[in-house]
Amino acid sequence: MRQIFLFFTLLLTACSPRYEIKTNYIPPTDAQGKACVQNCLSQRRVCQIRCNSKQDECLVKARESAKKSFPNAINAYKEDLREYKDELRHYYLELDSWKRKIEFTNLDLKHYRDRCQQNNKYECNRANEIRDSLNHLEYDKPTKPQKPTRPSLASEIQEAQRVCSKNCGCKDEYNSCFSSCGGIVRYEKFCVENCK
Repeated sequence: MRQIFLFFTLLLTACSPRYEIKTNYIPPTDAQGKACVQNCLSQRRVCQIRCNSKQDECLVKARESAKKSFPNAINAYKEDLREYKDELRHYYLELDSWKRKIEFTNLDLKHYRDRCQQNNKYECNRANEIRDSLNHLEYDKPTKPQKPTRPSLASEIQEAQRVCSKNCGCKDEYNSCFSSCGGIVRYEKFCVENCK
């Protein structure tokens, strides 16, 4: 049921239109407003330089952290792999047992079905019970365990760097500053994909 829900959600979002928002700036016309906007631009550049520096620092720290923790990730993977191998052995034992149950139940079903054709009520009822039992057995099929994925240093670094944000709010600060100088900030939403 959950898989069906996820499928339809994915289908709907894949076909949905995708929008982007474009920001339009209408600058003030007076000299004081124009000078104020120049100050806003300077503040934005400083903010962006600071932001880039913070992000670079974050990326370096995340890389170093991932390198230090990588041996632990490998050890955890090895432990998960050991558990997986035990679960896999157990799975194959359960699967063999399940297959035998299916085989014996099918033999019983054939036996009682053959007898049922001779108009014996007990055998017909028993054949129906066995068929129901067989249907239930199909749902009891053992599930194969999921094999763990061996981590790579690159994937560990990438995961660690996900917290490093490129957004420091510089654009929002600039927009606020631009507006306070008498400029007008307009937002325009337009479709870029799957438009009707």
